[in-house]
This record gives sequence, structure tokens and C-alpha cells, in this order.
Amino acid sequence: MTTTLTAIAAILALGAAPIALQVQPPVFEDDEPVAEIAPAADETLVPAGEERDAIVAAAAEALSAVGTAKGRFIQIAPDFSMTEGDFALRRPGRVRFDYDEPAPLLIVADGATVAIEDRDLETLDRVPLGATPLDIILDDDLDFDSEAEVTEVRRANGFVAVTLRDLSEEADGLLTLVFEEESYDLVMWRTLDAAGGITSVELADVETNVRINPRLFRIEDPEDEDDRRRR
Repeated sequence: MTTTLTAIAAILALGAAPIALQVQPPVFEDDEPVAEIAPAADETLVPAGEERDAIVAAAAEALSAVGTAKGRFIQIAPDFSMTEGDFALRRPGRVRFDYDEPAPLLIVADGATVAIEDRDLETLDRVPLGATPLDIILDDDLDFDSEAEVTEVRRANGFVAVTLRDLSEEADGLLTLVFEEESYDLVMWRTLDAAGGITSVELADVETNVRINPRLFRIEDPEDEDDRRRR
């Protein structure tokens, strides 16, 4: 399970660029980690009101309009290690992250669970999709007002960032979605987990609403494969 949680945290985490949010090491108050974000000089915190509501609505609409997508991802983990690979997405609830070697991981969400395969350890672990921030990203009819608490909206350097907290409390921590301000294309997401771990996932070479093989979102348990071989 440690491998599972590490992989989930890694693919769903909170980092720095491209938006100019400088994330400082967590400060502990009463034994609870608190992440302090120091705004860049040209960054704007958008206050509650019509402008903020319009940004949140546009972000949700833009995400919902992407039925399928594929491209590359670059991940920066809490220890600042970097990995990359290919991703494929299909709404609702399906995504696949194929890590480039030497990383041994494959992460697949099939609409109900998120499976993490570690080829080195020969393990396959699963967690409920609803217990991860991927549940919000992969929803096919997003409504941030009803599905999440919008904790803040920021604008900087041609990007907007919407930070969310899961209302169901199944997924701990905060999820920040970063969009290009002009197109509202999703360029990265970042999460801050309950332990103060920060990771970023940046997207590149993205193609949207393209044909995706549905078999990409299936991953068999080793026991099932062994059973089929015996038949």
C-alpha cells in the first residue's frame, strides 16, 4: 500500500511553474502542516465575486468539453525527482499514465478504481477513484460549486489557477488546476496532500477529442492472468 499511496501522491501533486506561485516548505502550527504560498510580484488573487465566478465556470466548462485527450506528462515529486511519460484520458473516469523507463510504474483509472502497477516489485494495488483528486479531473459534467470547495483563484503570467478541496472529504488535501488564461486549456495540476507533500504534473503535446483505444484503461490483476493461463 505504501507504493500505491506514493504513486497516487506523485501523479496528483502540487508544484511550482508555469504559474508564478512559489511554494515554501510547510510550516508546522500545533503539529499540523500548513503550506505557505508566497505570491509573485505580478500575481493576482481574484476575490470572490463575478470575475472569480466567471473564471471557475469557464474552467469547469473547458475541462468538461474534453472528452478524450492524449500527450506527454512531466511529473515533479515532493523530493524534486522528475519523471515523465505518456498519458491518455477518456471521460468519464478513465486515464492512463505510462511512465518512461527506468520508472517501473503504470497507473490506470478504469472509472471505478485507480490501479498502480509496479513492475520491479511485481505488485498491483488499487484505491477507489473517489479517494483521489482524479475523480474531479475526470468527471464528465463538472460543477465545481457543487462537487468541490473553491478555496482560491489566482492569475499570473497568462495563466489562471483554481484551487479545490473535495467536499466529500474522501480525497485529502488540495487540488490546483492551472489553465492558460486565453484558451482555458489545462496545462498542469498540482496537489498538496495532508502530509504537506507537493507534486506537479505538467502536460505537453496534448491532443484533445481524438480516438482513444478503450483497452488502454484496463489492467488485469496478476491472479486473473494466472487463472487464464491455467485454463
